[in-house]
Amino acid sequence: MKATDKLIKAIDKKLERFDPLWQAEHGVGGFRSRYYDKTGVAKYREWRGVKDTFYDYSQWLKNLGSMAMMVGSAPIPCLKGFWEYRWMGSYLGTFMFIDRLFEGYRGYELRIAHMNMHAIVQSLTKKIALVLANDRRFGGGPLTDRMVPMDEVLPPLFMAGFKDLIPVPLQTLPEFIICDIDQHIEPYYIDVAESYGLPADVCSRCAAETGVAIDDAFPIFGKAFLTTNMPCNASEATSMFQRRRIKLPDQPVTMAMIHNEPGAHPYSTGELKNAIAFIEKEYGVKYDWDALFERARHMNEQNLIELEKWDILKTPYSALAGIAETLYRLYSWASVNGQEDYFTETDRKVIKLMRKAYEEKYQPFQGKTRHRAFLWGPSAVYYTDFPTWVQNCWGINIVLNMDSTMGHNMISTDDPEQAIQDLALFSEKAVMRHHAVGGWDNVNAIWEWAKNFNCDMVLFNDNVACKGMNGVHALMEEQARELGFHFIFIEHDLEDSRTVSRQEMRKCVNNYMSVVLGEQPLDPTIVEFDDSAAY
Repeated sequence: MKATDKLIKAIDKKLERFDPLWQAEHGVGGFRSRYYDKTGVAKYREWRGVKDTFYDYSQWLKNLGSMAMMVGSAPIPCLKGFWEYRWMGSYLGTFMFIDRLFEGYRGYELRIAHMNMHAIVQSLTKKIALVLANDRRFGGGPLTDRMVPMDEVLPPLFMAGFKDLIPVPLQTLPEFIICDIDQHIEPYYIDVAESYGLPADVCSRCAAETGVAIDDAFPIFGKAFLTTNMPCNASEATSMFQRRRIKLPDQPVTMAMIHNEPGAHPYSTGELKNAIAFIEKEYGVKYDWDALFERARHMNEQNLIELEKWDILKTPYSALAGIAETLYRLYSWASVNGQEDYFTETDRKVIKLMRKAYEEKYQPFQGKTRHRAFLWGPSAVYYTDFPTWVQNCWGINIVLNMDSTMGHNMISTDDPEQAIQDLALFSEKAVMRHHAVGGWDNVNAIWEWAKNFNCDMVLFNDNVACKGMNGVHALMEEQARELGFHFIFIEHDLEDSRTVSRQEMRKCVNNYMSVVLGEQPLDPTIVEFDDSAAY
């Protein structure tokens, strides 16, 4: 052993009492010990040993650098953004959010987690600077008329054929991403929508997006807007409110609801063709299939790597785990969609590390995982740091989330007609479309997913306001018993943490693990605690 390694080992031994994992194991504290009461604000950084603590802090600085570059590239628009938009201030909680996401991560899983998260941070900060610098509310910019606002759940890959245009998912900044970072921001917009007359029992995501529109909190850019009916009727109504408020020519890309039906795919293909024709007319440009093929190659490579990741995820030796897997896939698929080289490069690095960890038979989380779970859950699992919490508290490793199962089919890179058909299938498997409202077969596929990934447990988020999932609860419970899965319904209300709090969500797991399975927590400090004031 090298002298430096001996020194590091000695320091780690000397300071191990500050490690929350060691504290929980020895009954002298744990993960919650370092937080101020009711908040997500830590008194000091998590001690992970010399190497991992240094690496973790270096990544904190790296993300800080991306934030600084964002402000430096558009200082005045960013300042105006903080003044104009309530949601901009919530991004200041990003660093605390990331710190909580990766509590307990060490070694390979820590490195992979930060690779994935930094890809999101650097992409998101560039998007914020781009949007604010070209926001018509601030006078517009040089790229304003080249930008194409589109609905966040409409995969933007098909827009790559317009090589001189910049597709931007409109709701990503003020709603889709920020609700994961800050549990308190969206209730304000929900209240705005309800004060306007929207029924209070509608899906809180749709209500929040409507509230953003009514509050005039959407940046305005582009010449025309692509809306969609995805993933549900409430979302379709939201598009109508946005149309009236944003006042741009729009094309509703109304994909088939039950997309497994024989006639659905040709219809969806036609809808994409109509969308392309609409953009050609409104922006005065011609679709370039070679430009699409170039970006499709990136998406195909990312999907091929994703499928290889899945093979490793089926084993106990996957260094990609929990929130690092699901949050990355959600953002990279829904918001990037093969159009940023950095994500392809990140996937190449991650799969290389995953292969190495697998060859070494490396088990993440110090081999303390007790259960392997498939998670069927949207936004509420992110702002609650849910996958991280269930691992640290009960030893439940979230192997895969439903967001990761979105379109992973290959796109033709030489035949335009086949490519548009492939893109239609790709879009049909979009966010929530394939999981909640795309037909019973898609919901019921959860058992096959759980079986294929060698899971003994399924965690199923029960959105109290989702009309599409009403009546599913009892059916899923019955099937879980027949198939022999541990099955836990997690109540939540998507973006509205007032209806179902973080602790109430955690209580669903606590009760099952302690009462039904009779297990003891790995860390008693995070079984029950008040974090209602946290971001």
